[in-house]
Amino acid sequence: MKTRNFVLSALGLAAAITFGGAETASAQAKSQTRIPVRKDQPAEPAKVDTITVTRVDTVTLRGRTDTVSVRMRPDTVMQMQMLPIQRLPGLYFGLGAGVAIPMNSWRNSFKDGPAVQAQVGWFPENGALGLRLAGIADFFGSRKTDCPACPSPKLYEGNADLMLRFPLDRTSHLNPVVTVIGGAGLDKFSDFIPYRNTDGKLVTAGSNTYLNEPGFVITQATAGTKSLFYNYNVGAGLDWNLIGLHWYVESKYTTINTTGGSSHYWPTIVGLKFY
Repeated sequence: MKTRNFVLSALGLAAAITFGGAETASAQAKSQTRIPVRKDQPAEPAKVDTITVTRVDTVTLRGRTDTVSVRMRPDTVMQMQMLPIQRLPGLYFGLGAGVAIPMNSWRNSFKDGPAVQAQVGWFPENGALGLRLAGIADFFGSRKTDCPACPSPKLYEGNADLMLRFPLDRTSHLNPVVTVIGGAGLDKFSDFIPYRNTDGKLVTAGSNTYLNEPGFVITQATAGTKSLFYNYNVGAGLDWNLIGLHWYVESKYTTINTTGGSSHYWPTIVGLKFY
């Protein structure tokens, strides 16, 4: 019996040793196996995950009104706009009326009276210097206090003038233009009432002199025989547009070479130009 148990124990120990050796040998064989590695194969890039988080907030207000003010930034847009240039007349004609004012000693026998004027002028296109012809008729008043029977003197005048104009603002609807006027002309009187100037000389107008002037001894020889007298004048004017019309005003200091001494007066005219 003992012998049998001994034999079985010896066989079991041998089997255990044999199985353990086999496991060890198998492990050693596996550890000695080489894993093939390829050097030319690139490593895989790291994987990047993109996470988008969307947040939605819902706010519920009960019984409450909230005012939200949104401030907007104003943008300023500057637009350049060229204003139209007003026209300047080239060829034109004008009609006007005003007053004739005797000056100095001439006022001793002549009084202010109405005047009418007609003119035609020309400027080169947008030019500053122009020419014009103007005719004026002056109807002076007589001295009714010391000569109630004296007639009312009249003067008819024709002038050739140079015009120099200076536009002030051609973008304005008024289009104001200042004009300097200078020229010369011829004068013819009717019923010229003689007077004495500051030098004490008797001033007459030739054959157009009123010979029955009280206080003066005047004959045809004394008055002279001339019927036309020259003048020279200088003045200024202003043109402008208003209610669709082209207006002008001008005044000229005029010197007439009457017999015995010069006579001076200011004709001032307001009128319309057409072109």
